[in-house]
Order: sequence, then C-alpha cells, then structure tokens
Amino acid sequence: MVWNVCVIGAGINGLGTARELQRRFGSQVNVTIVTEKTSPDTTSDVAAGLWMPYLINDERPELLQKWGEQTFEHMAKMEREPGSGAFLCSGYEFYDEPKTVAAISTYRCFRNLTRKEIDDLGFGEFKYGNFRTTYFLEPTIYLKKIHKEFQEAGGKLFQHRLKSVDEIAGRFDLIVNCAGLGSRELFGDKEVKAIRGQVIRVRCPALKHFYVIGDDVYCLPNSHTAVLGGTHDEDDYDLTVRPEVAERILNENQKYIPVLKDAEIVKHRVGLRPYRKNVRVEVEHYKTKDGKKIPIVHNYGQGGSGITMFYGCALHAVDLAEAEMKNRSKI
Repeated sequence: MVWNVCVIGAGINGLGTARELQRRFGSQVNVTIVTEKTSPDTTSDVAAGLWMPYLINDERPELLQKWGEQTFEHMAKMEREPGSGAFLCSGYEFYDEPKTVAAISTYRCFRNLTRKEIDDLGFGEFKYGNFRTTYFLEPTIYLKKIHKEFQEAGGKLFQHRLKSVDEIAGRFDLIVNCAGLGSRELFGDKEVKAIRGQVIRVRCPALKHFYVIGDDVYCLPNSHTAVLGGTHDEDDYDLTVRPEVAERILNENQKYIPVLKDAEIVKHRVGLRPYRKNVRVEVEHYKTKDGKKIPIVHNYGQGGSGITMFYGCALHAVDLAEAEMKNRSKI
C-alpha cells in the first residue's frame, strides 16, 4: 500500500519531517506539503541557526536531550555536505545569575571562563561566562537544499492558507502538522503562544565569534551576514518592526562588540516563536465534520529552539507515523 501523506508547513519542522518521511519510506509514500509561506518568508528564516537550547520548555528533559543530540549530530553530518549551511563556530555567553547550562556534554568544546578572562574580554560587568564550540545551520540555505531534495524525490508543494483541516483530510491517509502557531486556529490549541523576536541582519566580515549577552542581547554570525538580537516578548503577535527596539538592539550589541560599529545594516526581521508548556510531538486521531477519521502527527511548539531540536523531532514524528501505518495495515 502506498500512503498519501500531507505535511502542513514548510519551515524547518515541516520540510525536515517531509524529507525524513521520504528517506525512510521511499516509494511507499507520496508526500505533499501544504503551506501558507515558503522560504525565505518562514519563521525559521528569521533565525541564525545556532545550536543552543533557548526559550524551550518541557516536562520531559530526557526527550529534549535526545532531540537536541540527534539534531547536533545531523548538523555535524551536514557540515560535510556542500550547500547545507552547516558550519562549526565558537563563541561566548555572559550572564549574572548562576545557572545550569543545558546539554554541556553535547558541545564540541565547553568551559567556564575565569574572572580574568571575563574582564579581559570587556564583559567585566557580568559575573559568569563560558566559551563553547557548536554548530550553526543557516535555515535559508538548508531549507533551499532540502526543498530541492524533496522535489527530486517526487514531493509536491502547494502554497495555500488552510482554514480547516477538513479541506485536505479526504485526500490523504495521514497528516503531519508542523504549522507552529497556525495550530491555534487549525486545531484549537490555545497552549501554543507566540514569543516575538525582532532581529537585525548586518554585514560585518570581521566578526568571527558568536556572543550571547545577558537575557536579550546576542550577535550570531552567518556566512555572509550576522544576526543581532533581540527580544522575547511573550504573547505578542505583532510582526511590525519597532524602530525603538531596533535602535536598542544595535546600540547594545555595539556597546559590547566594538567591531559592529562598522557593520552595514542589511534588513530588519520579526519572527513569532511557537512556544508551549510541552513540545507537541504526538498522534491525534482527528474526526472531520463528515465523520472521517484520520491520524494526525503533531510536531510543533519548540519555542526558540526550532533549529536546535528539528531533526530529533522529525525522527520522533516519523516514528509515530510509521507506527500508525503499521497499525492501519493490520486492519
């Protein structure tokens, strides 16, 4: 039996899960993506792609650890593939309150900074700091790569804003929902909320390290630009660039990282991170208005860690899809 599967969404979770379905099942599945937005206009494209758990919550820390490690190793593999957008980079984090840093053992290198090192680096106002080596996976570059692979493997993509799952339920055997915040409207999930993030993309070739400074300031290099941030405005759905926020972001980054004073502003972006009490990777047996039952695998709610968790979540979602396929095949 060939399964017709629809994936809702074409950000890092949607395209990542669609490609994993194709890799695992080959000719046993026909995968179609239905999405309102495509790259470079998805929420994923706003991100710099740093692997570092951030603004994510879950009552199952062992799952976050597993998803994060699987994604980290996928990035390591992608680093060896041309045009993937993956690269290794070192950088610093500075903060005032003692905390447990998540996933220390996963980083290629991690160590706490001495008091002298923090002072010498120009961050003496902070009590704590660390140095780490991790991966970036630039979303726009990576999405372009896997979208091409998706199409070459026979996948189809339709750009359309769904108002109800009932629009597509009759045409597919299984649906994978990677709609993020769109799940509020499509599935009535009021637990998923926006955490608004505003950033500035700049050109600064002299920048060689990333910096995460306190709660709201960060500077993350990409191949041709760097992403300066940021904000984490809870329950804020405004996609408008706020000039006063942009000014603060630029001033605070330039205060700590002098090389940014020569940076050229490329663009301002705003993204809405889909945040939940628990990341939702689970099966729902959905019943349409006309009584049809269809399995829906949900995969969303990773907050500010969409890139950090995407591959592990895709593997988990496809495991759930495979279990549904096997169960249905026995009926």
